[in-house]
Parts: sequence; C-alpha cells; structure tokens
Amino acid sequence: MTDPLTLAIAAAAAGKAVELTGQPVKDGIVAISRKVRERFRGRPADEEVLSGAIADPDDAERVARLTEALRRAIEEAPAFADDLQSAVRHAMDQDPDFRAHVENRLQQARTATATSGDGVTNILNAPAEKVVQMRDVDGGIHFH
Repeated sequence: MTDPLTLAIAAAAAGKAVELTGQPVKDGIVAISRKVRERFRGRPADEEVLSGAIADPDDAERVARLTEALRRAIEEAPAFADDLQSAVRHAMDQDPDFRAHVENRLQQARTATATSGDGVTNILNAPAEKVVQMRDVDGGIHFH
C-alpha cells in the first residue's frame, strides 16, 4: 500500500486536483507537477506513466502506476521527497476541497486494494518493530 502523501502527489501531478482548488493552492499544485515532470524528464517509462495519468486523472489504474513511479523516484532522492511532501501538506492545509480530494483518492486506493483477488489485505501506516501477517494456518502457532 502506498503512503498517503505519495498518493496525494500523484493526484496533484495528474492534474485533476487543480480543478478543485483556489489560486494559492493551484500555484502549489502547478509547482508539484513541475517538480515531478523535471524528475521524470529523460526517463521514458516514467514520462509515459505521467502522461497517461494526466490524460485520464480519474483512472485509478493510471494514478496507481504514477504513484508507483513516484514512490521509486522518492526513494532515489530524499530531497525530492521532502520538497514534494512539504508542498502537498501546505496545499492540503490551505484548501479543504483539495484535502477532500486527496482523502477520496486514498479511500479509492484502499478499497481497490482490499477487494482485489481472493486474498486478505492488511494496511499498516505506522512504524512497527514487528509485524506478522498470515493466512490459512493449519496447526498451532507459538511465538517466543
């Protein structure tokens, strides 16, 4: 599961959020989109993913692909991640409609994840020292 800020950045970069916001937040979203475009420049696969999400920002699959590309880019460059996170937090604080849009995207992603396949999905968005996930256990389990 993707973290909420990465998904918010994907939604903003896809451009749909611009329709929902006032001018100060629009400026912030344009800045986010510009940073993403600059980061993806020269990376044909990532440029294609971004173009697809911009072409159809309501397509959850396209936004999910963009979110994954952003996740990889953020892992590669911590300073890029910090800049984007600050910009998204600022935009969410400034505009309740943008916050609602981001929260709606998160709910859609959680629902899509939880309902895909025949598996069970556990979402953990917190630091954890030890986590155990299992399914269809036959026999006993002992933790020491």
